[in-house]
Amino acid sequence: MRILPVVLSLLFFNTSFSQLKKINAETTIRNVTIFSSGARVERSASVTLQNGRTEISFTGLSNQLDQQTIQLKAEANIILLSVQSAKDYMSARKIETEEKNLIELTNTYKDKLDLDSRLLDVYKNEESMLIKNQAIGGQSGIKASELKESLDLQRQRMTEVYGKELEIQKRLLTDRQNFEKSKLQLQEISRKKDSVSYIVTALVESKESGNVDFQLFYNIKDAGWFPTYDIRVTEVSGPLNVLMNANVFQRSGETWKNVSLFLSTGNPKDNATPSQIQPWLLGFYDPSISIRGQGPQGSVTGRVTDSKGQPVAGATLNVKGGKTGTLTDANGFFKLNNISATGTLVVSSVGFESKELMFQPGYITIEMTESSTALNDVVVTGYSTDSGFPGAAAGVSVRRAEKMKSIQTVSIITQFQPTTMVYKIEEKYTLETDGKMSTIGMKQFEVPAIYDYTSTPKIDPAAFLTARIVNWQDYNLQSGEVSLYFEGTYLGKTYIDLGSIADTLLLSLGKDNGIIVSRKLVKEYSSKKFMGSSRTESREYEITVRNSKHVPVNITVLDQFPVSTTKEIDVDDLKAPDAQIDKETGIASWNMGLSPGQEKKLKISYTVKYPRERKVVLE
Repeated sequence: MRILPVVLSLLFFNTSFSQLKKINAETTIRNVTIFSSGARVERSASVTLQNGRTEISFTGLSNQLDQQTIQLKAEANIILLSVQSAKDYMSARKIETEEKNLIELTNTYKDKLDLDSRLLDVYKNEESMLIKNQAIGGQSGIKASELKESLDLQRQRMTEVYGKELEIQKRLLTDRQNFEKSKLQLQEISRKKDSVSYIVTALVESKESGNVDFQLFYNIKDAGWFPTYDIRVTEVSGPLNVLMNANVFQRSGETWKNVSLFLSTGNPKDNATPSQIQPWLLGFYDPSISIRGQGPQGSVTGRVTDSKGQPVAGATLNVKGGKTGTLTDANGFFKLNNISATGTLVVSSVGFESKELMFQPGYITIEMTESSTALNDVVVTGYSTDSGFPGAAAGVSVRRAEKMKSIQTVSIITQFQPTTMVYKIEEKYTLETDGKMSTIGMKQFEVPAIYDYTSTPKIDPAAFLTARIVNWQDYNLQSGEVSLYFEGTYLGKTYIDLGSIADTLLLSLGKDNGIIVSRKLVKEYSSKKFMGSSRTESREYEITVRNSKHVPVNITVLDQFPVSTTKEIDVDDLKAPDAQIDKETGIASWNMGLSPGQEKKLKISYTVKYPRERKVVLE
C-alpha cells in the first residue's frame, strides 16, 4: 500500500505532461526602432490557444538578438509562466537561388584553379627530368646519329612542355581573376552574420480558448543610424537650405521587409548611472613634469571612411610618438583633444593600409585605402561570418559632391520623450541585412542666417564666410557631418557638434573668392634706426579689401600688434585707425560693410625698440 501514492503521483505527472501543447508561431516584423547603435525589433503573431498550458516557439529570430532585452506581451486572459531563448542550431537561413548559383560558380573556379596548378606542376617535373637526362650515353659515349636523334627528340619534347606551361600559366591567371571576382561578389550578396538564428520559447497558461495576438520585442546589436546634412547657400542675402538625411544600416541576419521605422536619438549602450565626484587633491605645481616644446594645443574631430564613403568603425587614431589616441565609433566618427599643432596622426584599421597625416585643427574626413593583401585572407563559404563593426560593410554610395540638388524627402513625425527624440517615418521601408548604408531624406527646410566674412590677411589673404544661426534649437537638429555648397559649388565638409555650442550656431562656409583681400608692407614708412645702444624698427602695412560681388557684405578683418614679454623690448606708437584693439593680445579688428564693387584700405603701424646687440624677428 505504500507504493500507491508514488504510482498516483507518476500518473498525475504523465497526465499533466501529456496535456502540454506545443505550437510554432509565425511572426511578422511590424516596427523597428533604430538607435544610434543597435535597434529594437517588434514582431507580432496570432496564436490559437486551448484551455490549459501551451508552449509557444517563436523561431527564425535575429542571430544578433540580445537575450536580456526580450519582452513578450499579449492582451488576453493568460498567465506567462516563463520565457526562454536559445540558439536554434537545427535551422539554417534560406540560400537564395542567385547566391546558390554563385557558390557553385565560385567552387567551379576554385576546382579549375587547383587542377591547373597541379597540371603545371606535372609539366615542371617533366621539364626537370628532361634537363637531367641531357647527360646520356654514360662515359663511353654514343654514336653521332644516335646523339642527333636524341637531341631532336628532346628539343621537340621540351618545346611542347614549354608551350604547355605557358598555356597553363595564362589559364591560371584567368582562373585567379574569375575566382577573386566571384568570391567578392559572393561576399557582397551573402553578408549574413551566420546561419544560426535564435528561438524564443514561452510557456503560457490560458483560462479560455481562442486567438491571442502576441507582441515580441527584442534588441539587436548590429544596426544603427546617424544624421548628415546638405547645406546650400545660394547667396549671402538669402536663407540656408538644409537637407537632413538619416543614414541607416543593419546586419541582424533578418530582412526588415515593409516595416515602420522609428529613428531614436538614444543609445541603449549609454551609461545610465550618474558620475560620482571624487576628492580633488591639490598640490604644488612642479614645472619639471610639465609638457614643453610641443607648441600650441588643439583638437580635431572627423570621420574615417573607406574608398566608397562608408564608415570605418573601430579604426585606431594615435598621435605619433605620444600616448594620445582614440577609436572611431560605430559611424566612423572620432574626436581628439590636446594635440600639438606639429603633431602627426596615425590612422589604422584591420583590412586597410595605415595612414599618416599632419594635424589639422577643426573637422577632417579621412579616407582609408583597402589593403591589397586583405583579399588573400578571405575564405570562400556559403555564409559570411564577418564580425566587423556596425556600418563597416562596403556599399554603393554617391559622394556628396555629386548629389542632385533636389531630393525628395519622406514624411516624418517628431516625438519628444523624456531623454530622447524619436523620428517616426510614415512611409514603409525594406532594409536588407547586408550592412549597406541606406540614406533617407528626412526633412528639407530653410533657416534664416546672418552672414559675416572674416579675413586674417597676415596668415591667409582670403575671406571666409560664416553663417550664424540663432535659435537653432527650434529645428530639432542632431550632431552630424555637414556637406557644404555655396553658389552651386561643393566646398567640403564640416561637423555640427550641438553638445558644445551656445545659443548661436556658427557654420563656416569656406573661402569666397568674390571678396579680394591683400596685405602689403608700405616700404617708405618702414625703417630701422640705431641710436646709442638701442635699435628701433618701424612697420606699417596696408590692407586692401574689395567686394566684387553684386550684393553688400559685412566683413571683419583681423591683424595684430606684437606684444612684449620683457622690459627690454618696447612696443610703441600703435596705430590702426577705426580698429578695435585688444591690449592684452594685441589683436586689431575692423568691422565694416562693403557695398557691391566697393574697396576700402586699412592701415596698421607700430615701432619696436630693443637692445642693439640682441635680435628680434618682426616678419
